[in-house]
Amino acid sequence: MTLVAGLRAASYGIPFQPVAGVHGSELARINGWQTLRDPYGSDNEVYVIPALSPDIAVIHAAEIDDEGNARVYGSPFWDHPLTRAAKRVLVTAEKLVPTDRLREQPELTLVPGFMVEAAAIVPRGAWPGSMHPYYDIDYPAVERYMEDRDGVLEQHLADAPEADSSR
Repeated sequence: MTLVAGLRAASYGIPFQPVAGVHGSELARINGWQTLRDPYGSDNEVYVIPALSPDIAVIHAAEIDDEGNARVYGSPFWDHPLTRAAKRVLVTAEKLVPTDRLREQPELTLVPGFMVEAAAIVPRGAWPGSMHPYYDIDYPAVERYMEDRDGVLEQHLADAPEADSSR
């Protein structure tokens, strides 16, 4: 929630975003986050998370059109504020679709094309994670990655969909 708060602050063009739920955590001390008193009278303190503006955001979308309009089905919890906070946005997508398809339900377009600097079609690009509605999380691949520490990166890359063009 604190990462999203920082991204939201940057996307809103403000220096910080208040956030609840940090009290009692060492995160505030480690990160040097400040508190502000509630100006509306409760006298409670809230932590304020500084704006985070990444140089580049890379997201994986379900669909994109020739104009760069990108659609993510499911929760845009991270992707929406990330793409608004970043200075540049790059998108990989499962598939290229006609612009008319996106115009049928424009409210589902997460990132408008004018915000996208570059895009590439990368089927199964979220693997071993999921991309609704195309595929679910590959739990066995995640488990193998987490269990085997020797040669794990090499094997993980060998198992990746792009390593085998027949998949």
